[in-house]
Amino acid sequence: MTVNGLRGGIFMVLAMTALCWGKPASAAEEMDRARFEKFGAYLSNFRKENSIRAMTAVIVKDEKIVWEQAFGTSDDEGDIATTMNTTFGIASVTKPIAATAILAEADKGGLYLDWLLANDPRWAVFCSWFSGSTIPFGGGGKDSDGTMIQAVDCERKLSLADSLNMRVNGAAGSAFVYNPMTYARIDRAIEGAGGRPLRAIVRDNVLNKAGMQNVALGWHDPEGGSALRLLAPPFTVQDNGRDIKASHSDDDFRAAAGIRASARHVAKFDIALDAGKLLSPEWMARIFSDEKLPPRGDYRWGWFAQDWQGKRLYWHSGWEPDRYSAIYLKVPEKRLSLILLANNENLWWGNALSAAEIEKSPVVAEFLAEFFTPDLS
Repeated sequence: MTVNGLRGGIFMVLAMTALCWGKPASAAEEMDRARFEKFGAYLSNFRKENSIRAMTAVIVKDEKIVWEQAFGTSDDEGDIATTMNTTFGIASVTKPIAATAILAEADKGGLYLDWLLANDPRWAVFCSWFSGSTIPFGGGGKDSDGTMIQAVDCERKLSLADSLNMRVNGAAGSAFVYNPMTYARIDRAIEGAGGRPLRAIVRDNVLNKAGMQNVALGWHDPEGGSALRLLAPPFTVQDNGRDIKASHSDDDFRAAAGIRASARHVAKFDIALDAGKLLSPEWMARIFSDEKLPPRGDYRWGWFAQDWQGKRLYWHSGWEPDRYSAIYLKVPEKRLSLILLANNENLWWGNALSAAEIEKSPVVAEFLAEFFTPDLS
């Protein structure tokens, strides 16, 4: 067994020991143990086949981490072992975290969800260029599956709520279109209307309440702690399957992306959210509701929502091209969540802009097949 394989095994043993401490393993726990081992082996092979240098995975159930594993090494020399403290650019998994903080700020009266994106003094110039561009979610075009996407209508009085629900394309009432560039301008609109900086909103309303220490909200975060010191550098996979170290993006922190964190940090967010520490019961019911969804799923308040085999899934992917990727999946009915972070883009599966279809991710398909079964209590 390699050093990394031994290390991964240690993580699984620790997780299982914590799960079963003080009592004999039940049949259900033994079944879970087998599932964890099988899923860990799948991820190990997936990492190698997709040239991912560093990857971490966490499964949360009933507001507890029940399994975690770190894979590979985070540097190009193979000297720095990945651990559960290794941090990554979590890309668009930033969105549900930022949205949660923004909703909490609105509940406190610190901002209003009907504030206009046009409160950003640069919005008009940006929207004029964006809506006339060849970017599908800007100027319109076709989604990856051929679905037509309407252009952003700069004449509409687009609000924070429109952006948080991905409803900035086409006429009011249109179906969602994933639009990361307008989402990235939310902080400008908030500050333009007199609200607090987004970094303060997220740190006060989420990080501090969830105990998420040593998380960097962008490169320029003065309270980022060890997040940058422990960061797995990004890699780009070439056509021949070999990878090369990539440059770091110079983008800072926006509502759309920018958080540097570990999988354990995201798990702390997940646990605090489900424990009711971050949002009111009214907001939790509004987001994670049983309301009927459109056939292609929906996007609501920072989350993709979809039905899969009669069950409701909430999720977000993260894709920073040529650098990082991430998956964060919640199955509320099972009180089960999956978090995966990687230091190249190969966790991303090319998800569509106008449909929620996380089952098309090979990693998630494996997870659902292994864990989403009636006998998982």
